[in-house]
Amino acid sequence: MTGEVRLPGDLAEEMVAHCRAGLPNEACGMLASQDGRIVKVFRMTNASGSPVRYSLEPREQLAVYNTLEEKGWELGGVFHSHTHTSAYPSPTDLRLASEDVPYLIVSLATSPADVRAFRIVKESWRAEDGDIVEVPVTIAG
Repeated sequence: MTGEVRLPGDLAEEMVAHCRAGLPNEACGMLASQDGRIVKVFRMTNASGSPVRYSLEPREQLAVYNTLEEKGWELGGVFHSHTHTSAYPSPTDLRLASEDVPYLIVSLATSPADVRAFRIVKESWRAEDGDIVEVPVTIAG
């Protein structure tokens, strides 16, 4: 992906609706992109079942990777909600980041929901910390 996340309005609404439906727990999922534009939201199960933590369900994650390969799409991002805090990576989000894609956070602490994206830059994916770089999010249509 490029230096921004371009998200069609209907897919942004789908992502936020999935996050609201997950309450009181955090919700999560993955995004497919093609030519730098998000083309699909994969709603996933929060395997942690927690209001303060998320983890992608491994079988669902494998199914998404298989679909990306079949369709010729790229992984455009990973998203999750923050139920009561701002749309900014928590120390846990930073520690668990393991993909070189934008991480979108949907804060349900505000109305309307706040959607922001960040790249997590680490020396290695096993590192506990790294740099948080905000990526602009453009919601169109």
